[in-house]
Amino acid sequence: GTFAILTVWSGIPPFCFILFFTQMGFGEHIYYTIALEMGEHGYALALGLAVFMFTLYMLDADEWTSHCGSIFLDFFILTIVFGLVLLVLLIADRFPYGMVCLFAVFHPLWLLAFKLMFYGEKDTRTFVSWLSGPLFFISIVIVVAWTAWVFSDPDNEWNIVARVVAAERTGCEPNYENYENCRKEPGSEETCFYVEKNDGKESLKFPDGCDQNCTRVYNDCLNGFILWIGPVLISMTTFFLSFFCTFLRTGKSYHSTLRHHKIPFSYGSVDDTTPLFPLLFPPPHQCAFFLEGAREKDVLNFGVVWIFLIFAMWVTTSLAGTAAGVAAALAALTLASFVASAMFVAVSFSKAERNQNAAAVFERLRQKYGKHLDVGRALFVVTCAPIVLLYLGFSTVNQFIRRIGIFPCSQPPGEEGGLFTSRTRTQVDVMKSWDRAKVYTFAVYWGIAFMIMQVIVANLTVVFLSWIIEATEGLGLAPITAIMCAVGVMMFLLPPVPGVPVYLTLGIVLPAEGHKTLGWAGSILYCTGVGVVLKLFSSALQQKGIGQNLSHYVKVRQFVGINSILMKAMRLVLDKEGLSVPKVSILIGGPDWPTSVLCGIMRLSLPQIMLGTTPIIFLIFPTCLSGALLYMASVKDETGNPEFAWAGTISAITLSVTAIVQFGSMIGKKLREDV
Repeated sequence: GTFAILTVWSGIPPFCFILFFTQMGFGEHIYYTIALEMGEHGYALALGLAVFMFTLYMLDADEWTSHCGSIFLDFFILTIVFGLVLLVLLIADRFPYGMVCLFAVFHPLWLLAFKLMFYGEKDTRTFVSWLSGPLFFISIVIVVAWTAWVFSDPDNEWNIVARVVAAERTGCEPNYENYENCRKEPGSEETCFYVEKNDGKESLKFPDGCDQNCTRVYNDCLNGFILWIGPVLISMTTFFLSFFCTFLRTGKSYHSTLRHHKIPFSYGSVDDTTPLFPLLFPPPHQCAFFLEGAREKDVLNFGVVWIFLIFAMWVTTSLAGTAAGVAAALAALTLASFVASAMFVAVSFSKAERNQNAAAVFERLRQKYGKHLDVGRALFVVTCAPIVLLYLGFSTVNQFIRRIGIFPCSQPPGEEGGLFTSRTRTQVDVMKSWDRAKVYTFAVYWGIAFMIMQVIVANLTVVFLSWIIEATEGLGLAPITAIMCAVGVMMFLLPPVPGVPVYLTLGIVLPAEGHKTLGWAGSILYCTGVGVVLKLFSSALQQKGIGQNLSHYVKVRQFVGINSILMKAMRLVLDKEGLSVPKVSILIGGPDWPTSVLCGIMRLSLPQIMLGTTPIIFLIFPTCLSGALLYMASVKDETGNPEFAWAGTISAITLSVTAIVQFGSMIGKKLREDV
């Protein structure tokens, strides 16, 4: 019925996008036609759109409230939207992730159009909640279809040969800045290596004097990778939208919430003036705590999974040599997904509700995180300072136009006058009220963090892992295992460090040596066993050594967040006798250090906690497998071609499986409660 109809309608945009803008369909041919043949007109179109929007801003178009003004404004908005879509198509060769971001923004509009046409009488929030299941189903179908497509033909796999071929097909120019010796001839734009096809199989050929690392000249070429990974990105945006639809559900009634948490309620007094329905429960603010806690936990869990998905893709592409570009693509995709979700939020509430909810959210943020708002303001300064200066310049010109009165529909300049418009003056006054010394200090910290993540980490990931593998080569499997266990225990004892990066590193380093004696399959199983033992040993240290013996220290409790809503909920579940699905889900999917230390603070039984943590093997195995496959993808034969051409593709799939396992462990308790 409704589910099938909504699934079909919701699946039309993803199907069309995959068909026309990814490698699974006709994406490359359309890409060549639009981007390469007509891309030169992109700059002219961008300039025209910028001038047009600037003119509308100067003329206060957002204040055209008359009937005629509204018609013109709607027409101009449609013109801008059409122009932006065309612009994204024309600049696809320079910003290949633009189309995915455009899909993330316009998919909700497609769904809302269906609501207006066929479900106009339904409440928007109710309709949006219906979309959760169909969107989630579509995201799964897309991943399954993409996986089947990848394995249907070896040419559909992604490896170093495919990256070079895709870069040459899409016209991406090699970057010789650090690889001058990789030119075919001095001053030539051709590479010293080339792709040769024999018996339908493509391989790289490196003539004498051409280093095998010369393939790095194409590290900045994202075009082919985005066309190949496009269906996965579409699945991620659809999954993101599905979560937000779930988040907007009306959820449990106050009655069921009170009953679930065993809060007493009464019918109250009834007289002739009382409405027909009884007063079944207390005022909303009395159970708002529980609804707020559940909502916060849902958002936190999903945020962790989303961050892990991005981290997994970043690690994969970092080892493949395209980390910097993919980081920008993932950041743009995340921003577009949030914009799309904000559209659903906007249309799910009336204007009065939106204003009321926004005010409540900001007030709650101020109360809960008031001491840390300067950190967010600092990020705003670092990322938006040039935009703010440009905005102030535009406001000055807008105020000048208002003063001279050349356009009758312009707003008055304001009684107090001034250089800026009234709205801008209010915004400037708010920024003046900030503690600017703290804000600028945190801005410097943000800059340092950016340099560490974007430059140092991105460039040293491969170097560090390569150094470990090279330094430990010849030591034997036992000494390497001892070294990695020592490093792993130290990492686990640090509060901010999660377990997944440790397991991933084990999967990369141990099979690099272990496959010589145990084979690839045996070394992966060995790595998994080491990861399980390492996790259990570290958890025991955290529980007994830190949680139980140091529980009287305030700093330890502060690091755990003992009074946070999330930790209070975890304590309620962990304090129950025996092992249950929610309890095991917390031990597996909860944050590593805080969960183990919390068990120590609560004086829980160590053997029981160790037994409940054992199913962590279902998370460790796919993570170690992913690490091993990432290493296998980097192994080359004597000709410079990948020895395991399929390994890079399989690693992307296993990382997705790891994320699914992590997500399943996180929501296990909630699903149990809902049933």
